[in-house]
Amino acid sequence: MSIPVPSLSRPPLVAALCAAGLLLGAHAAQAAASSDNANANANVTAGANASAKLNTTVNDSNTARATANVTELDAVQVTGRAKKEQHPQRPASAVSRVRGESLAELHVEDIQDLQYVVPGLYIQSTDSNDTQLTIRGVGDGGGQTSGDQNIGMPSSVATYVDNVYFPRPGIIRSLTDIDYVDVFKGPSGTVFGQNATGGAIDIHTKGPSFQREGAVSVSYAERNTSKLTAALSGPLSDSAAYRVTALYAHSDGAVKNLADGGHLNGYERKGLRAQVLLRPSASFELKLTADYGAESATPARVYKSVADSFPATARKIGASYVAGGRETIVDDVTTTAAEQGGVSAEANWKLDGGYKFRSVTAWRHYRYVPQFADELSVRIYANSGTAVDDSTFTQDLRLESPRGEFFDYVVGLSYFRDNQDTEAHTRYASTDIVNTYAGNGFKGLDIVRNGHLEDEMSSAYGRGTFHLSDRLDLQLGARTTYNDRDASFVRLNRAAFDSGDLRVHKVLPSASASLKLQIDDDWSSYLSYGYGRKAGGINVSAGAAKKAGLDTLLLKPETTRNVEIGVIGALVPDRLTLQADVFRTQVSDFQTQAYDDANATSYLMNAGDYRSQGVEVALRAQPLERLDVVLSGIVNDARYTDYRRALCPPEITATFCDLTGQRVFNAPKQVLALSARYNWSQGDFKPYASARYTYRGWTYGSVDNAASARVPGYGLAAFTLGVKRPGADGDWDAALWITNAFNKLYYTRLNGGSTVIGYVGDPRTVGVTLGYAFR
Repeated sequence: MSIPVPSLSRPPLVAALCAAGLLLGAHAAQAAASSDNANANANVTAGANASAKLNTTVNDSNTARATANVTELDAVQVTGRAKKEQHPQRPASAVSRVRGESLAELHVEDIQDLQYVVPGLYIQSTDSNDTQLTIRGVGDGGGQTSGDQNIGMPSSVATYVDNVYFPRPGIIRSLTDIDYVDVFKGPSGTVFGQNATGGAIDIHTKGPSFQREGAVSVSYAERNTSKLTAALSGPLSDSAAYRVTALYAHSDGAVKNLADGGHLNGYERKGLRAQVLLRPSASFELKLTADYGAESATPARVYKSVADSFPATARKIGASYVAGGRETIVDDVTTTAAEQGGVSAEANWKLDGGYKFRSVTAWRHYRYVPQFADELSVRIYANSGTAVDDSTFTQDLRLESPRGEFFDYVVGLSYFRDNQDTEAHTRYASTDIVNTYAGNGFKGLDIVRNGHLEDEMSSAYGRGTFHLSDRLDLQLGARTTYNDRDASFVRLNRAAFDSGDLRVHKVLPSASASLKLQIDDDWSSYLSYGYGRKAGGINVSAGAAKKAGLDTLLLKPETTRNVEIGVIGALVPDRLTLQADVFRTQVSDFQTQAYDDANATSYLMNAGDYRSQGVEVALRAQPLERLDVVLSGIVNDARYTDYRRALCPPEITATFCDLTGQRVFNAPKQVLALSARYNWSQGDFKPYASARYTYRGWTYGSVDNAASARVPGYGLAAFTLGVKRPGADGDWDAALWITNAFNKLYYTRLNGGSTVIGYVGDPRTVGVTLGYAFR
C-alpha cells in the first residue's frame, strides 16, 4: 500500500501570518529588553497548572478559553464563592472541567472515557480513525452508510490540545500527564474557530517547571492489561526548563475468539512528548513541543442479534457464529495500526501598555493502516479498510488588550490547512462461498476507492467586553472564516466512478453575545446566544453521483443557533455549590443521510432541521471535612423538527421515512454522573477512597432510528481504595481499583440492520497501581 504524503506548500497567507508574528514579536522583544529583565520567572506558559478551586481563575497568559462558569467535576476542596475576578474574554456558557489528578484516579484512560464523567458528552470510538463526538445531541450527523470512507465531512465538535486544533480526536488514545480538560457546550466558534458549532474539548497537558519534579506510575490489571507512565521536568538553566512524558500501555482485550481461544479488542500504545520552555526575559517566553504516538489494536465487533434468515445463510457457507455477549468466532482477525506526531511553537509576549500577544504554530501528521476482516468463521473478505495519510498545519495570532478599563478585547487571525489522502480496499476471497454470501460477481474482487482532500480555513476574529457596571458585563464576539475545500474520489473495479476535482468555498460567520451578572458575593448568572456555521461537506461517495450527478456531492454549511441561561453560586457557603443552566439549540441544514426521491437514491445531504433542549445541573458538596461529592446530570430532549426523507429502518419496507418529531440518534435523554472521594490520616499515611457511577439512557445507534440498533441504557460503577505516604523528597501512592464493578454488559456502538452487530465495553476489571511523585 502506498499513499503519497501530502505537500504542505502554502500560498502567501501563511507567510503573511508567520511574518506578522515574527515582526510583532521582534518589536515586543526590543521594547521589553530595556525594562524587563528582573522577573525572568514570572508567568507560566500554556500547559502550566490550572487552578484547583472553583473560585480560582486559570492563568490568563496561557489561554482565553477558560470560562466564567466552569464546573469542576473532580473531588477537590469545595468553595462557595462565585467568581468575581474573571478574565473579561471568557465566554459565558456551560463548561465542565476535569482535572488531571481526577482523570488518573477515576481511571479515565482515553478520550472516549470522558463521556462517563462529563454529562452531555457522547463519544463513539471504534479506533483512532473512527470517532464520533456529540455534545447535547449536536455533532457528527451520521456520516456514510455505503462503506466508502467519507473524508469530506468535518465534525461539529472541535478538539484542541495545548491550543492546537486536532481534526481527528480519535488519535488522542491516552490521557497522560494532563493538567485539565474543559468541555465547552454549545456553539464555540468565536473562541475556537474551526467546526465548533456543537462545542469543543480543550485539553491542556502539564508544562515545563523550573522546579525539579517528576512522576512514575505502573498499573496492572486483568487480561494482561498494563500501563506505565513517566514524567520528568526541571530547569535547564535560569531561563530554560523542560518536561518529558512517556507512555506504554497494553491489553489483550476482553472479546474471546472461540475459533482459537485467543482474545480480541486489545491494544498496544506507545507515546513520547517533549517540551522546552525558554524565558529569556519577563516579557517573552517560547514553548517548543514535539510528540509521537503509535497504536496497534485488534478491534472486534460482535453480534448482538441475527436476522431470522441468518442461520440458514450461515449453514450454506459453513460458518459458525455466536451472538449476545463478549464472544465471537472468526478465522481472520481485524487489526489496525496508527501513528501520529507533530511539533508546535507557542510564543507569548508582554507588550508596552499592558497588551499581550500570542503566536501558535503547529504541524501534525497522522497515518492509519487497517486490515479489516469479516465477522464470520469462514473468509468472505479480509485485509480491507481505508488507509489514511493526513498532514495539518496551524497558525494562530492573537492580541489581547489590557484589562481594567470600560472595554477590553481580544482580536486575532487564524489559518488552518489539512491535506489528506485515503486508499481503501475491499478484498473478497477467491472461494465460491463469497458469491453464495455476497452475490454473484464478488468472488476474488478487490474494490478500490481512493480519495484526496485539501481543506483550508482562514479567519479573523474578535471578542470584546463592556464592563457596564461593577456587576454587569456585556460581551460580544464575531469570527469570519473563509473555507476553501477541494476533494476528489475515484472508485475502481465495481461501480467505477471518477469525481474529478470538487470544490466548495464558503464564508462561515460565527457570533456570540452574552450578559454576565454578579448578583452578590455568592451568586452570578448569565444569558448567552451563540451562532455558528459548520463547513459545507464534500460527499466523496460514488453512489450518489452515479445517479443524481456531481452536484449531489456538495453540501451546504450546517447552521447552529443556541440560547442559554445559567446560574452558579453557593447554596451553603463553603459546603454546597450549584451550577444550573437551561439551553435550546436549533440546527438547520444538518448534514446526514437522506433519500432523494427525484433520483430514487439515498446519500449524504442537507437533510433538514433538529433541535436540542434541556437542563443541566451540577452540585458540589462537602458534607464532611474530608468528603467531597459531585452530582451532575443532564436531561436533553433532542428531536428532529424536519426530517421527511430519512432512511427507513430495516423493519419498515418503504423507500423513505418521515422521522420528524422522533429522537435524534447518538443523543441519550438522561445522563447522570456521581463521584465521591473521602480521605483521612493514619500516622504517616493518608488513605483515601473514591467512587464514581454513571448512568446513560438509551439512544438510537444509527441514523435511521432502527429499533434493532437501539443502544440500551446502562450504568457503570468504579471504585478505588488507596493510600499515600508523603515524604520530604516525594510521595508514594498505591491503589486497588475496579471498573465496571457490577460487570454490566453494554454496547458502545451498534450498526442497524436485520442483523445487529457492534462493539461491547470492557467487563469488570480489577487492577492495582503504584506511583511515585518526586520533587
